[in-house]
Amino acid sequence: MPISPEQLHACLKAKTLPSLPLTVVALGEAVQDDRCTVDRILAILSKDPPLSATLLRLANSALYAGESAAADLRTAVLRLGFDAIANLGTGTAVIRTLRGGVHLDPLKLWQHSVAVGLVGKGICRLARRHGQAETAFLCGLLHDIGKIALDTCFPEPYQGVLERVQDGLAYVDAEQERLGLDHAAAGAILATAWNFPDTISSVIRDHHRPQEGEFLPNLIHLADLMVRSRVPMGPGDERLSFSVESLPAFQSVLASSLDRDLDVERLTFSIDDEVDHALAFVEVAFQS
Repeated sequence: MPISPEQLHACLKAKTLPSLPLTVVALGEAVQDDRCTVDRILAILSKDPPLSATLLRLANSALYAGESAAADLRTAVLRLGFDAIANLGTGTAVIRTLRGGVHLDPLKLWQHSVAVGLVGKGICRLARRHGQAETAFLCGLLHDIGKIALDTCFPEPYQGVLERVQDGLAYVDAEQERLGLDHAAAGAILATAWNFPDTISSVIRDHHRPQEGEFLPNLIHLADLMVRSRVPMGPGDERLSFSVESLPAFQSVLASSLDRDLDVERLTFSIDDEVDHALAFVEVAFQS
C-alpha cells in the first residue's frame, strides 16, 4: 500500500523522530540576527557542553584547523564564523538525532551526506557564490534525511526498498515502487517539521530532479552524483557513467565559471579528500 505524506506527518507528530535540541534551534535563530555577538553564541553553547566540546574538536580537525590549534570555544567561533558554527552544530545534532534508522548503515549514509555537503561547498566557491557556501554545506548534509525518516517510520516496507536497491534500482525508483513516496519528498516533510527554512526544504525535495536555473538544487544534485560515482551507495551507482561537463546541473551551476580554466578532473579526484574529511566529521559527531 502506498504511503502518503499525511501518514509520514502523523508519524512525525507522534514523535517517532525526536525534535532537534533547543541549543541548535537557538543557534539558528541567533545567526539570523544582524546584531548577534560572539558572547551570545557562547552563552547558547554554554548550555550544551557536549555540543560545545564537539564543535571545538571539529574546529581543530583536519577539515577546519588553521596554523595553530583553537584552545577554546571563543577562538573556534571567531575562526569559523557564526554561520559555520550554526551549521556544524545543526549537522552534529541531526546526525546524533537520526543516527541510521532501522536498516540503514549510519556511518555510510552520513559519510556520503557530509561529503556531498563538502563537495557542494567547494563547487559553490568555484561558482563564485561564496555567500551561499555554508548553506550549500547544510543542504548537502541534509539531502538524504528522508531515507532515515522512511526507514524509521515504516521499517518493514523500507526493508523491501533496500532489497530493490540491492537489485540495482536507484533509491528514488525503489521508494516510489514500494512506498509511493521517495526520500526527497519525505526529507522535505521532515525539514519543514523541524522548521528549517523553505530554501533548505525545497533543495531536499528537488535534489534528484532540479529545475533549470535553480542554483542550490542543481548544486546538490551535481555534488550527489559526483560523490556517488566515487563512493557508490548501492549496486546501481557502480554503473554510473557520465561526463561531468555534459550534465545539465554542471551547466546550471558553473556556467558563469566556464570562461576560466576549470580543472574538472582535479575537481573530481578532490572528492576522495572530501570523503576522508566526511568520515572524520561523522566520527566526531557520533561521539557523545
